[in-house]
Amino acid sequence: MKLLEEYKDSNPNFTIRRHHEQQREEVDHLDQLRQTIESRLKVTLPDNLPDALRDGVVLCHLANQIRPRSVASIHVPSPAVPKLTMAKCRRNVENFLEACRKIGVRQDQICSVHDILEEKSVIRVAITAGALVTIGTNPKQSMV
Repeated sequence: MKLLEEYKDSNPNFTIRRHHEQQREEVDHLDQLRQTIESRLKVTLPDNLPDALRDGVVLCHLANQIRPRSVASIHVPSPAVPKLTMAKCRRNVENFLEACRKIGVRQDQICSVHDILEEKSVIRVAITAGALVTIGTNPKQSMV
């Protein structure tokens, strides 16, 4: 009961403020991720970036841009079948994450399959992509 009283007495503005800070941080990471991908791949991504990354195609192309053929097989939508199955999306994402490991992204910087497929943590995806690009621009970084 005492814990409940302490909770009621806590400052509700603190949790609201923290929530806004987290949202702002996520927007900043999204913007950075968008700029990174668009500049490296010379593409314009749709407004809903997490949705655009969910099938793993763009991420696989990013890995291949950093290190050619690091993702040997990428499932891409076609005019006949414009939407990939969840299994193919998962395979693309797994291939991207495996390429990140091979290229030298540290394990603690690699997001999970669920972070991408289920849009669990855009920040984690941005950290992974950022680490990958850092290695691509400074290959010595992968040896650290």
